[in-house]
Amino acid sequence: MLSINASATITLPLAITPAQEQRSPITESLNATEHSLSADEQHISAIINLLAPQQSITALSVWDIEDNRSVYQHNDQMLMNPASIQKLLTALVSAKQLGADFRYQTQLLTSAPAINNAQILDADVYLKFSGDPKLSHSELTNLVSSLKAKGIKHISGNVYLIGHNNKYLQAPGWVWDDLGICYAAPLSSFIIDKNCVYARLSANGYNQKATLKVMGNKPIFVENNAFFVNPSSKDNNCHLQLIRHDNNQFTLTGCHIGAKSLPLAIAISNPESYAVNVVKNIFEQQQLTIAGSFTITEDQLIDRKITLVAEHLSEPVAQLIDEMLLDSDNLIAEALLRTSAEHYFSHSVNFSQTTQAMVDILTDLGIDLTNANIADGSGLSRYNLLSAQQVLAVLKLMANTKQYQYLLSSLPIAGKSGTLKYKRYYNKAPLKNKVQAKTGSMLGVANLAGEFTASNGKRYLFVLIENGLSPTIKKHQKAPFSAIVLQNLMDIPLVTQPEAQQTNIQ
Repeated sequence: MLSINASATITLPLAITPAQEQRSPITESLNATEHSLSADEQHISAIINLLAPQQSITALSVWDIEDNRSVYQHNDQMLMNPASIQKLLTALVSAKQLGADFRYQTQLLTSAPAINNAQILDADVYLKFSGDPKLSHSELTNLVSSLKAKGIKHISGNVYLIGHNNKYLQAPGWVWDDLGICYAAPLSSFIIDKNCVYARLSANGYNQKATLKVMGNKPIFVENNAFFVNPSSKDNNCHLQLIRHDNNQFTLTGCHIGAKSLPLAIAISNPESYAVNVVKNIFEQQQLTIAGSFTITEDQLIDRKITLVAEHLSEPVAQLIDEMLLDSDNLIAEALLRTSAEHYFSHSVNFSQTTQAMVDILTDLGIDLTNANIADGSGLSRYNLLSAQQVLAVLKLMANTKQYQYLLSSLPIAGKSGTLKYKRYYNKAPLKNKVQAKTGSMLGVANLAGEFTASNGKRYLFVLIENGLSPTIKKHQKAPFSAIVLQNLMDIPLVTQPEAQQTNIQ
């Protein structure tokens, strides 16, 4: 049985230290195999043999950045579910295909050859969406208000919302009961406030119908039948259920234990309908009247004789990637991969073409994805399959290629930023500030991939994948498997290795 010191560091009774080296059973094992394995391999192999969980499957790859050599591999060719470390692939593809400086453009245009100070615009108006994953309601309002700023009060034509008609809004393998939650928000050309609506459920007493308030008067409808129950109730199987319907209509049923109000984040179900209603509301708020209608259309169907009135530019791709990796933002990941695929194929794409573009682009970069299965860009799909070796190849390319090194710098830092800021055992010594990596978690999956700095100051890339982790076992773990392993990797190398050929920075 392992002994875990929860107050400061994770300790193993058989962990190798200089004082124990002569009498440790692990050291004896190392001595027996020293002619076939390097000291590093012996050290890590002993750790893995000791720590490997019986109920789950693990894979580990470790790479010495300075000496450009493999240090250790364990099940590194086994295909496993990557969860959100899939975003490492998306980051590299986006950086390669779009470039760090690419920005999404959302434009307001008109069929009028020019806009004078007349109060009536005798023309059509176009809002051209581009799939900007961070376009906000306020930014869209600023675009529309540019018409009012030019003195216009009435539009005699129609308002067209331009974007691709995507029939499939979620990737294959997304779990159906996640689809109403904002981390699984639908991907579309039309993204406003990340296609997510916030609400709050408040109690009106136990076993009484609760009050649901949608924040910001957003154009969705929720039929609320939920209620709160007393914590002392014998009903322990109490949970809420959100049922999705067409046209951004939902039904909230079930119950919640306690009386404290509950914040909700609801993913819209129809981005096109939602965008039309949002834009319609903005025009009304700006007191701009329309003689025609608000309509969705494809880019190729519009009049080419149009005039740009105003435009909004997103943050550059480098910043979007930074947020995607730090916060593990699924919608940014899917939008970046979709846009990369559209630029790669030079036309609108579906999910199958999107993932094919990822494979093609990474193959061109020298990443071998043979036998891998790529279903999306975020890692949310249960259909994704990658090996630790393949993920390590992505990390190595980032580390060894100057134009992609900023991607590694964007990864969360243990105890300091992103998804590792408050993660258990990563927010304290010895892992705090020593590990910079992308997390990947979902039911049964606990992965980590990035780099760590050993106690001697050397930097190592690593990929640690764990699949088949029981929620019950995870709940009762005193420390994550990855944290225990990484703490014990801090002591490598045990001996000075011969210098290898240094990596050339491209």
